[in-house]
Amino acid sequence: MPSPYWAYTGPDYRHEMTPVPSPGAGVMVCACPPNSSTRTKRSYEVSRVSYFRAALLGAAASLTASAALAEPTQVAEIIVSANKVPTAQERVGSSVSIIDSAEIERRQQVQALDLLKRVPGVSISRNGGLGSTSTVRLRGSESGMVKVLIDGVEVNDASGANNEFDFNSLMTGDIEKIEVLKGPQSALYGNDAMGGVINVITKRGEGETKIRGTLEAGAYGTFRQQAGLTGGTEQVDYALSAANLHTDGFSRTFAGNEKDGTDARSVSGRLGVKASDILRFDLNAGWSWLDTEFDPFGGDGPSSQEKETWQVRGAGTLSLLDGAFENVLAASYASTDRDFDEPTGFYRFSTFDSRRKALDYQGNLRLRDADVATIGLSVDEEKAETTNTTSSSTTTGLDDSVTTKSAFVQYQAAVTSDLTLTLGGRVDDHEQFGTEGTWRATGAYQVPATGTVLRASYGTANKAPTLYQLYDPFYGNKNLSAEDGKGADIGFDQKLLDGRVGFGASLFRNTYTNMIGFSNGYINVARARTKGVELTFEATPVESVLIQANYTYLDAKDTRTGRDLPRRPQDTINASVDWTVVDGIDVGAALRYVGKQRDTASATSPILDSYTTVDFTARWAVLDNVSLFGRVENLFDEDYQEVRTYSAPGRSAFGGVTVSF
Repeated sequence: MPSPYWAYTGPDYRHEMTPVPSPGAGVMVCACPPNSSTRTKRSYEVSRVSYFRAALLGAAASLTASAALAEPTQVAEIIVSANKVPTAQERVGSSVSIIDSAEIERRQQVQALDLLKRVPGVSISRNGGLGSTSTVRLRGSESGMVKVLIDGVEVNDASGANNEFDFNSLMTGDIEKIEVLKGPQSALYGNDAMGGVINVITKRGEGETKIRGTLEAGAYGTFRQQAGLTGGTEQVDYALSAANLHTDGFSRTFAGNEKDGTDARSVSGRLGVKASDILRFDLNAGWSWLDTEFDPFGGDGPSSQEKETWQVRGAGTLSLLDGAFENVLAASYASTDRDFDEPTGFYRFSTFDSRRKALDYQGNLRLRDADVATIGLSVDEEKAETTNTTSSSTTTGLDDSVTTKSAFVQYQAAVTSDLTLTLGGRVDDHEQFGTEGTWRATGAYQVPATGTVLRASYGTANKAPTLYQLYDPFYGNKNLSAEDGKGADIGFDQKLLDGRVGFGASLFRNTYTNMIGFSNGYINVARARTKGVELTFEATPVESVLIQANYTYLDAKDTRTGRDLPRRPQDTINASVDWTVVDGIDVGAALRYVGKQRDTASATSPILDSYTTVDFTARWAVLDNVSLFGRVENLFDEDYQEVRTYSAPGRSAFGGVTVSF
């Protein structure tokens, strides 16, 4: 009889799987065969004491409904970054949402931002169409509280006022999976992870060499080309991807009709070499370039931004004690250069340059049957430099750097076959203001009789002031203290009818104190609280139909003023239906509703109206290696704004062809 278990043996625990007779020491297993797919973007959220009644009622309903099942259904395996080690889904106590490769293929989106906006708990703001300034918030956090990683490299912009990552140039062509880890994560990820972590994983090669190319054209004079190559053997795996995009765009502001176009290019690659049974080397790198026009402060004009980013990481993995002790030493580098050309502005030309260097070690020791002890050490340096040019002179604004040394420990204990507890802590020694400590605890329990997975987590977080907030010659304040945060969540996930129906609920609450505000300069004055509910649902009533939906209720307040935090809608709904009409022909529709929200923090801020958009997609596999695809975004031509005075795209149709061999 074939083994029901499959051990993950690859460096990123996603591709190389070997059947084993049973789970044993030092082995991470799943109960699904290799290359199986969840087909869905899955969300796992949790929450807060004030909502216990709702949580208990929901859990009771799920237990009652599933009690009639003869056998509990087994939750499908996913790989997450919640514990910095691969962990089976039912053993993860943190709130995680996964956008997998199947979801990326179905939605046909060009920008990663348009995938992220459909994740429960995520809110976005975009100053116009493709290529415009774009921010992401998790559960009401500030965008600078979200740490963004691409293949393990932090890409947050150290030259920005809030140290946030601008998603305007992140395209989907080379992405395999996106993990959205919500809630305070400083205990594992340190600074900038107060609100959570977005972990982007690019494609990795395996098997015979494959070449895939895509051509797409459509609305606003858009033309996109994408090509990729992947392959690998037991000793070497490789992947290379390149993309080019042009769009004429549209006027991003209501103030005029001058089109704001965008050109974007990117190249990324991964190489893995298995030097021996115990030693492996991995190298990944990515480059992107963006040249986009914009309308400053809602006024129409010929302004433009050129942005270039790099990220590279090299790692060596040494496995000792028959694979039970894994040691990873890695060095990484990331840069972001932004050049602004504003002929009509006071500063006609401005530059913002960011550099990040990191050296880190992580050791994972597997104990007993499924326990994992993790230790980590790191040294990170961030540097920022800015310049401003008027009609007569160029001046240097910010030119400083800071080094942070960190150490963390975590223990993941499989108390029983159904109960997993995790406890971890971290110490960051920041060059400017010394030592800060954070910790996190999580729990996950799978009810044996019903398969219900119950989750809970609590953590603390801190965020050091950015280089801009500390050292800008006009507004900086070297006496700033780190911002503090803490958060809790609790929730459940339930599968019914042999996994054909799944649903979950999460409750969360986060508080932020000592936050940095602005009053003729940066000062520690702000306080905020966010709480809410996230509901998820998915069903496959028949093999050819997939239904998904999620709802987020968010209450985000500035506790000093009592006002709602800006650009955080109270209600968000996402729903989609995907149907395989016949073998080789797939169609789908996706709806998104965003409720009313404040545009700014001002007491007199205008309120942005709610809106609903619908997208339609289709794909036809003409041959085994040729498929035609098309989509219509904003099918009913909804007129809406994500940022006041800035336009959003109207009805837009796109179509193309993908060839693989």
